[in-house]
Amino acid sequence: MEQKIERYIDNALDNIAPQLFSFSIILGIILMFLGITFIVKKYSARNLKTIGLVCVGAGVVAIVSGWVQM
Repeated sequence: MEQKIERYIDNALDNIAPQLFSFSIILGIILMFLGITFIVKKYSARNLKTIGLVCVGAGVVAIVSGWVQM
């Protein structure tokens, strides 16, 4: 019984893995654009620029991670 449940969970996770990788890439692109927007705004404060840099960095990491896992 335990092996059947384990196989079912493994199969379910194998089936949704490609969608999760694609979601990671899409999320990374959104984070990059959001970060660039925060950096480029003329009236943005120093804290907003720092948040923008963090968003761009996290976006790049998410894109590279999703791309490598595919």
